[in-house]
Amino acid sequence: MGEGKFWNYENKIVTLFFFSVGFVFFDRLAINYLIPFMQNDFSLTNTQIGLIGSALAITWAISGPLVGYLSDKVNAKRNILIISILLFSVVSLMHGLVATFGLLLVLRLLMGLLEGPIIPITQSVLAVESSEKRRGFNLGFSMNTAQGVFGGFLAPLIIVALANAFDWRTAFYLTIIPGLILAFFIWRYMKEPKTDDKTVISPAAEGQKMGIKQVMGNRNILLSIIIFSCFMVYLMSFQIFGPVFLVNGKGLSESAMSIVMAGFGAGTAILGFVVPAISDRIGRKPATLIFGFLSLFSPIVVLMFDSVALMSVLVFIFSAGMGVGGLAMSVIPTESVPAQYGGFAVGITIGIGEIFGGVLNPVFSGMAADAWGLAAPLMIASSAAFTGFLFSLFLRETAPAKLRANKEKVEKLA
Repeated sequence: MGEGKFWNYENKIVTLFFFSVGFVFFDRLAINYLIPFMQNDFSLTNTQIGLIGSALAITWAISGPLVGYLSDKVNAKRNILIISILLFSVVSLMHGLVATFGLLLVLRLLMGLLEGPIIPITQSVLAVESSEKRRGFNLGFSMNTAQGVFGGFLAPLIIVALANAFDWRTAFYLTIIPGLILAFFIWRYMKEPKTDDKTVISPAAEGQKMGIKQVMGNRNILLSIIIFSCFMVYLMSFQIFGPVFLVNGKGLSESAMSIVMAGFGAGTAILGFVVPAISDRIGRKPATLIFGFLSLFSPIVVLMFDSVALMSVLVFIFSAGMGVGGLAMSVIPTESVPAQYGGFAVGITIGIGEIFGGVLNPVFSGMAADAWGLAAPLMIASSAAFTGFLFSLFLRETAPAKLRANKEKVEKLA
């Protein structure tokens, strides 16, 4: 837990996981910004573009909950994290060597298998190691902000610049360097968290005796799975087909497209930790409802406006909804069950969300784009965001500060 001087273990692990998760999303999302460059080499259809996203997501969905559960049981989160980062860095580099669409799909499958465990492990560890009053902030910063900075903001700018200066293959060759650096620092600074079946991180999970069956039947876990699945449909449709729509549908240059998508990434980076931090004070459910509603407007902005500057500003503002993804994916699940099941709770939420949002959705969105035009995936994204908002109405509060405040009010009235 984090008290005392600034550079304590809590802040070290937050910083370390910020870069680790950021690197994962930089690698995962880089291919989306390279698709316009790769289309001629592979003669890609919109359906094939969707398959590229689905290939990674399907193995990510399988390995996340399985390895997350394994790491909970064998107490080997640190070693699994190091091995995963080293191996997926090698596979990322190999993307630059592929010559056929089939080989590209194989590498995306391998990438998902190796990246899948990283989010459940880092988020479940951080949930235990975080101070109660900072848990939302820490998880939001290490997940949403990392994704926004590296995957949403830096990736489109750096990757497109590299592809323009050299070629798209060069962008993949450089990824092994940060992977080696991160693996070293995790080995050097990370400790195994100490938890048992009695450890809870929120009053919402106190007094609960759980196994896997009870975790899967928990109301908040089920709702988190549904909300995160909707969120993934929204996010993947927007991030995969947003760049394609801007270039091929609106006729923008790749550089102009990268500026618009970087606006979304910048908003995710900033608002992605502000929203979870606000939830530490007002509660997880109110924050999920308020900011989740904003998500549905990002795709609409891209559809309705033509000004690059205006689109960039508006998608920045509406990216506040990205904070809800982190709440549904890790904060609410880890606070709803004993800490011993944190890795599994996060892993199963991500895994099922990946199946619907990352595996099935890109394929169907690609088919919809081929059948009805490039605007179709963006309408799917907006509809999914609204559906997630509706299911958020049924969440039970898990924020410790909010629960204690409610309890004090009840006691005073009594």
